[in-house]
Amino acid sequence: MSGVVAVPGTKLRYTYLSKGTYWRFRHKLTGDVPLPHDSALQWSQQQERSTFMERYAELLAIVEARGAKRPPARSSFAWLVQQYRRSPEFSELADATQTDYARTLDLIVQELGEVRYAAATRNILKAVRDDHAATVRKAHKIKQMLSRLYSWADENDLVPAGFNPAKGIKRLKRKGGDKEIVVWSDVEVELFLKGAPAHLVTPVLVALYTGQRREDVVKMTWQQFQGDVIRVRQSKTTALLDIACHTALRRHLDKLPRKGVVICTTADGKAFTPNGLSGAVRRRVEALPDMPNNRSMHGLRYAAGSRMEEAGCTVAEIESVLGHQTFKMVLKYASQRLRAAAAMAKMEAAESA
Repeated sequence: MSGVVAVPGTKLRYTYLSKGTYWRFRHKLTGDVPLPHDSALQWSQQQERSTFMERYAELLAIVEARGAKRPPARSSFAWLVQQYRRSPEFSELADATQTDYARTLDLIVQELGEVRYAAATRNILKAVRDDHAATVRKAHKIKQMLSRLYSWADENDLVPAGFNPAKGIKRLKRKGGDKEIVVWSDVEVELFLKGAPAHLVTPVLVALYTGQRREDVVKMTWQQFQGDVIRVRQSKTTALLDIACHTALRRHLDKLPRKGVVICTTADGKAFTPNGLSGAVRRRVEALPDMPNNRSMHGLRYAAGSRMEEAGCTVAEIESVLGHQTFKMVLKYASQRLRAAAAMAKMEAAESA
């Protein structure tokens, strides 16, 4: 029997009695080796005990030395990552963002752990990025996180001022171009909602009329719905927003029975997960014969911004709901649609003149 076994007068880890007579030490770092003691019954001689314990101590030291974690070298990427993860800047990030960053930081330690961060060149960092070029998004996140690490190191006087070899590394381009987030049209929203099960209607309307990410849609509680206002704590930015509740959304929510804590629930009355909600919406989209398949929850967020743009909302008003980066991406689509509509209106006016 392996594990902790009884030897007269003590208990010794990783030992066992073979054939009821011979003591052996077994561990993956040492293998299965005999201990210098012939019989389990002969423990009267002090010298024999001493020899046994000396050999046991040697084997145990191998296990403990190999199993112990050495602290990373002060100059290494492993140390830099460790310090960043202990920093107030990392601690103040939203939980979801910390989890996302942690995956990339672990990858950097795996790839560059013992490399001296102050001596790393752009070519070294670029090679790490290129190792993951098959997944363009992951490769870009590695590049971004390396740049973020160096910026943090600069702020904390851990590298020479302005030293950031990751900063000039270009972003890899996805074959066929960047993945496009398609904005839902009004016709597509109406097509989706017509005949949709109630548990999908609610999250789609919440996303469309609040412009929030799926992670925040699934966490919205009835307590946050205050009639004319929905209060949202964004998981990505941690920003607290008071969003005026659109009349159509307010009427829908007022009709719903308030069961449980969160507003959006599955058909079984359970809270959605972000991936679960995206999957449910995607399956509904794919089941509609007249609906394009590339419509997503994120596309509803863009649709909310596009509607605000078309309604004449100011940049500051739209950014207050969506955030700066999302607004810039929405503006590109919304502006094109407005210009196209204006062009068609002018053409029809000219033809009827």
